[in-house]
Amino acid sequence: MTNIQAQLEKLFEFEKQLHILLDNEEYQQFQEQQDLFTAQLKFLLDNNSEDVLVTVITQLKQLENVIEQLKSRADIYFEQLKEKSLLQRRNKSKIKAYK
Repeated sequence: MTNIQAQLEKLFEFEKQLHILLDNEEYQQFQEQQDLFTAQLKFLLDNNSEDVLVTVITQLKQLENVIEQLKSRADIYFEQLKEKSLLQRRNKSKIKAYK
């Protein structure tokens, strides 16, 4: 296995872990791990030549697709949390109004 393939494999595993964090509603840890994932992806792209990246273009496209799916899921969870937060604020305001 070449260095770039090992890096890609690690990124695919990392992406799976991010999905697990979302499934378990561990949003703070998800955010922290997402930042690490982004840094590793940037490192892979910055430290490999274009010629090397071309050899793994199919895997890079797959990675792009799974990242897009992860982003969509994260956006949905974000909107749900935002709605819950707004609802809690409204309820809190109603409780204060009754006092």
